[in-house]
Amino acid sequence: MKSRTGRVGGGLTAAAAALVLTVSAGGAGSELAAPFRVESNGKPIDMESGNAAPFVVDFDGDGALDLLVGQRGECNLRIFRNRGSRTEPKFGPSALFKAGGEVATLPGG
Repeated sequence: MKSRTGRVGGGLTAAAAALVLTVSAGGAGSELAAPFRVESNGKPIDMESGNAAPFVVDFDGDGALDLLVGQRGECNLRIFRNRGSRTEPKFGPSALFKAGGEVATLPGG
């Protein structure tokens, strides 16, 4: 699978295939930090089928950016909660994203 790079929210850049992020070093107009491979529980995040569509946002209000990944092949959404910090993320295990008590899916799923 070819890697596609695109800008996502929160000053991060992501590449799909093996997830790689680049974090903004500061405010507007600042330089980007060196990219890093995104890991969950010490292992690289690998979306097994389909293209990954990452979105970065602070879901739980703790100041650390969490990772939501949409997966086109299975049409589901996975959330990886950030147990680290905004500048040194440490993502925990993934869980299916739920909305209103139901597992959320992408259109077509």
